[in-house]
Amino acid sequence: MQPSNSKTPMIISLDYELFFGPSAGTPEACLIEPTQALIDALKPFNGKLTLFVDIGYLVKIKSLLNKQPHLKNTYDLVANQLNRLSLSGHDLQLHIHPHWEDTQYKNNMWDFSNTRFRLQDFSREEIADICQRYQSALEEISEQPVFAFRAGGWCLQPFDNILPAFKKLDIWLDSTLFKGGVSHDPSRGYDFRKYPNKTSWRFSTDPTEEDTSGNMLEIPISSLPHSPLLFWKMLWIKKFASNKKLLGSFGDGSVMPQKLSYYIERLTRTTFGPASIDGVKASTLQQAYAYHMKTNSEGYFNVMGHPKSLSKYSIQALAKFLEDKREIDSITFKDLTHLKADQ
Repeated sequence: MQPSNSKTPMIISLDYELFFGPSAGTPEACLIEPTQALIDALKPFNGKLTLFVDIGYLVKIKSLLNKQPHLKNTYDLVANQLNRLSLSGHDLQLHIHPHWEDTQYKNNMWDFSNTRFRLQDFSREEIADICQRYQSALEEISEQPVFAFRAGGWCLQPFDNILPAFKKLDIWLDSTLFKGGVSHDPSRGYDFRKYPNKTSWRFSTDPTEEDTSGNMLEIPISSLPHSPLLFWKMLWIKKFASNKKLLGSFGDGSVMPQKLSYYIERLTRTTFGPASIDGVKASTLQQAYAYHMKTNSEGYFNVMGHPKSLSKYSIQALAKFLEDKREIDSITFKDLTHLKADQ
């Protein structure tokens, strides 16, 4: 399953979604503008994006159009950008935040209910219905088959109740895991510490356990150890940086808060995190690539981000990285369909 050419295949995979905190933000600032800015920056390098689309957002809008017809403009704005990107060679795949099923629209604002944040919070029948509706909605927009998945909030475990729906819908590739990832939050937890030291592997019912006969393929997000200094830097920028036009995120919403222990851990000890182009994290791209080449020199370098969390600085940092690394070959998951297991 490892690439055979001499170049390092790089996947730039973005979670295309709004914020899920007290303010969702606008689609213009969280999705349209940053995605287009990134596309423009990638053109000199023939770079392609894989967008893991939080399609539940558009499914919810469509269900409200009879009562909220003004939302049609929002639907068209987002769906048209996604369609243009798909038809120009970028890749649209499935990202599910199922709490859209419980979310309401009040006073021209999204009122999020996060009591069922994970797919696993729904019954097996409900999971099958959600996956079918969301995949169908995304394929209608992309005009391409949707076969890859990234779990909302990285909440892929336990996988058993999701697998039957994926088999039925021919979803066979996942890109959720990252080395060392762990969250002990009972409402949105995950544990990827038991992790094959590879950049791709097959699995069946447990994504952290390789099964060479499994029909699911995992291509994890590349990762690296993050020093507490990175998070102190992020905190300083958020509170005190004067050059907000360069360093500030495009997105205009607010994040869903984590438990206090999450922030204390990152400010006091080295933790593993995804290789990311979000904000100041883009400053670690060179470090992430060096770590990747040291640990998995022949595998996929899979860098993630969120349009809402991009900044002018982070886009410039990615462009500089691509300019320096001519040995990189930009690919999407559509380029890997030959890796699908025989059914």
